[in-house]
Amino acid sequence: MKITQTHAIAFFSVIFMLMASISLLAVQKFQYSTTTVLASRTAEVIATTVNQARVSYSADIAQISLHPDITVETLYHGKPLSIPNPATFAIELGEAVSNRDAGIIIHTYSKYPFKNRALTGGPQDKFQQDALAILSTINPVFERIEELGGTPVLRHSEAILMEKSCVDCHNYHPNSPKKDWKIGDIRGAIDVTVPLEGGNDDLAAIVRYSYIIFMAFSVISLLGMFITLKRTHQQSKELDKKVKIRTNILNEMAYTDSLTLIANRRAYEEFCDNIINKKCANSLPLAIIIYDLDHFKQINDQYGHDMGDECLIATVEAVSAILPADNNFHARIGGEEFAIILKHVSNEQLEQTVQRILESVRQVKVLKQPDIKVTCSIGATLATELNETTIKSIVKTADDALYEAKSLGRDQWVSKPYDIHHK
Repeated sequence: MKITQTHAIAFFSVIFMLMASISLLAVQKFQYSTTTVLASRTAEVIATTVNQARVSYSADIAQISLHPDITVETLYHGKPLSIPNPATFAIELGEAVSNRDAGIIIHTYSKYPFKNRALTGGPQDKFQQDALAILSTINPVFERIEELGGTPVLRHSEAILMEKSCVDCHNYHPNSPKKDWKIGDIRGAIDVTVPLEGGNDDLAAIVRYSYIIFMAFSVISLLGMFITLKRTHQQSKELDKKVKIRTNILNEMAYTDSLTLIANRRAYEEFCDNIINKKCANSLPLAIIIYDLDHFKQINDQYGHDMGDECLIATVEAVSAILPADNNFHARIGGEEFAIILKHVSNEQLEQTVQRILESVRQVKVLKQPDIKVTCSIGATLATELNETTIKSIVKTADDALYEAKSLGRDQWVSKPYDIHHK
């Protein structure tokens, strides 16, 4: 059978159209999958950040609420020295972070909203109702793709668990609709809506470019197809790399104290847990130093909180400068309280380090207020062996030593030996 040029053109035209159709479907599916994964990761990072901000705020508010002039309440707007409670803080933070023009919506809701939020605080649609029914401590995340205003979106919901400070408040608050909360109960959920269309111009441009290259080379040979697919794969890796970099930045923010830029309490607790999980094989002898600025409240009262913050920053810089370069962990664990963990140290090295901390803090100068005098009290302990499942007992020993240093007149340090057999 004689194959004419027309037949050959027709044959290759059919093959081209078939391959173009197949490649179009494949690229569209790839774009959809990539967009969905990107939306899911974005929603997860937003939900985790907002939830962690709420947890951190709830932990810090316990100290702030002890101030005789400060009140913590829901309707705090327009009231001097009144700040929001953790639930209101989380709700307003979600509203502030939301970008409705871009389609990103954050909503915090509960099965048991307070009376003043009865209309807006409960589940607002079928997704939120389903999320509350499905979320549990075993399955703390629920996702589904839906349409919102004719636009496909990814709905991501994460459980909000009751912390100790939350239980104490909700079980005794007169307007609380439920008064038998326990730590770990699911208080409600945070719903993050991320659009699957729009805002992805770079991704769409990359996919279109890949599709054009693929079609052009598919009519020539399999080699052209291979080059196009390789290029697409490389661009996908670049997108993944950008997402990972942004995720790492947000994760780092969650573990860093925003004022002093050292580790925060969450990072400190996880670091301590890791020491136990590794059974201290590469940590002993292990020293824990806890230091607290003396009469810091007086500095805040006399010079203002801005000067107090400058004082904290200057103190952290001074202490960090004298710590061993590769053998320390420095964290802010309270308002003016800090912890240092040193590995592989002797009693002599511990004493030298503590003495240098005391002297460095005494020499701290705040440029805008040079008359501020800073001192600190220090509690320390050294553990040479460990056979427990928690590090809290070591920390308790250092805390006791800190309390004794304060009771002896402050601006000094006390070291207590750690005994693994002492209960």
